[in-house]
Amino acid sequence: MILAQLPDPQLNPLFYTKVTKYMLYSACGVDNSQAKYMVNGQCSKHSSKDYRKRTDWAENSYLLYTRPDNGLHFECNRTRFTNEYMVPHCPQLFFFDCHINIKVSAGLETVKYLSKYIYKSFDRATMKISGEV
Repeated sequence: MILAQLPDPQLNPLFYTKVTKYMLYSACGVDNSQAKYMVNGQCSKHSSKDYRKRTDWAENSYLLYTRPDNGLHFECNRTRFTNEYMVPHCPQLFFFDCHINIKVSAGLETVKYLSKYIYKSFDRATMKISGEV
């Protein structure tokens, strides 16, 4: 099961703690115009997602997850986070105690994405030192 919404802190406080610690997109755009991802007045990472009543397939073969406008929120550093800022996550993987972004995809884009990472070479840099050392 993959979710993109805040759990109810009263019903599942441990899950709520993990989600609010690891699974929030950074506030960007209207909510934080000084964010490092701002480019020409727009959030380049598209961190805020629209509320959705149900999960649907997008044109690019990825899922658009349910993000209800149910009033649940989390506040951190004077920023209010709602389901719009939730990273897709799998509750069963929280025993790793870290951020794990989960996405479900099907279609040609998936094959391209996986191929890119399988055949991606190591990052490298070329340096030239001149003058006295």
